[in-house]
Amino acid sequence: MSASGRQVRLLTKEEHLLWAARVKPHLPHCVTMHNNLVQHGLGLVCHDTFYVLRDRPHSVTVLCRKEIIPHTQHIGIFCLKEEVGNLIETLRSSPVIDWEDARRTHLVIGHLPLYVVEPMVRLMQEKGVKARLRSCFTFTYDAHLDHRTLRVPAGFRVCRLGRAGVRHLLENAKYGGIPLDLMYRMAEGVPYIGVYQDPTSTQEATVDPENLPVAGDEEIPVAWNCSKPAGDGGMMVIDERFRRHGFGRLLATTLARRQAALYGFIPHVFVEEDNSVARAMGKNMPGWRMTHECIVIMKCQGSL
Repeated sequence: MSASGRQVRLLTKEEHLLWAARVKPHLPHCVTMHNNLVQHGLGLVCHDTFYVLRDRPHSVTVLCRKEIIPHTQHIGIFCLKEEVGNLIETLRSSPVIDWEDARRTHLVIGHLPLYVVEPMVRLMQEKGVKARLRSCFTFTYDAHLDHRTLRVPAGFRVCRLGRAGVRHLLENAKYGGIPLDLMYRMAEGVPYIGVYQDPTSTQEATVDPENLPVAGDEEIPVAWNCSKPAGDGGMMVIDERFRRHGFGRLLATTLARRQAALYGFIPHVFVEEDNSVARAMGKNMPGWRMTHECIVIMKCQGSL
């Protein structure tokens, strides 16, 4: 580890996995930080930098910084309610957030427990950064509560995405700015899956989330879903021509089971407060339940 101010940076895969185990008992708010630490610890991705507090040996506070989109600071934070005061004091002078840069460009702090939001907004105001809040509901999947056999209709198959599928996902998802080469690298590790047309499939088939074939590099899926860069799920798009086939439910659960079985993730998705369709789907799918609300803080254009 190398120290930076009051923080210490996690450097080895073993350290990332150790901290994933350390935060895991503190459900439900730890789920994204846990998954992100796991995927870095397993070497599936390497796009984030994590910091812990060097002078607080019993703390479970973890700070995460990603810079995969130019001119945007994406910050992840996990801490317990009783650690908020120390967190805010740390962030006043922490290199994790470049406050001068935040006043000029973009800052996103995602998915915070409610108990962190008000102190964080006050800190941003103190630093001259105006905050805008977006509320989300977190749906978490528990395979022990879902004993269904997953099936795909005749004429289709479920696969991991090939290169054309990854490119198509990036072009059509609301996730602009992520470099394509990073998406290709992520697809080789974390789950990127889709439904493909298959004229050779003449009957309904069972889907095994742990043993999915890889689609051809030139094949385009009709529906797709994948892990987001922070380890949550839900980057889902379905071609309008193939809606009402149940592909959304199929892919959500296939992705969740694959995440849990192969990587030890805690499968979850964030649904924005005004997305009534996704909220209804989450409430009605076996194994999924709404566990908590969280907030994304974004910088408003213009300083205070």
